Amino acid sequence: MRRVYVVWAYRAFTHPLAVKLAVFAYALIHLSVYVSYRSVLQNVPGYSLQKSSLYLRDAFLHTEFFTQALIVLALLTAPLLAYDTVRNLGGQVRRLRGLL
Repeated sequence: MRRVYVVWAYRAFTHPLAVKLAVFAYALIHLSVYVSYRSVLQNVPGYSLQKSSLYLRDAFLHTEFFTQALIVLALLTAPLLAYDTVRNLGGQVRRLRGLL
């Protein structure tokens, strides 16, 4: 019976959605160690989109490599996670319509 639980846990943790969620959470948690979100958001000039984008670009370019890698990792996994979420919700909605 223990083998069944091990196989079930392996399948649950290697599901593509679980892996993407774990990678995204890892990136965000470790980014909070290196980046003060509050300070970055306070320093962003909110009155101009062009100045805000220039500030964020310069802030990104002047950080350490590991911080840049975590930001890129989070930005790459976020759309994949959103796509999987929308696809899974669409399947749930179709299933619910079939029940009604």
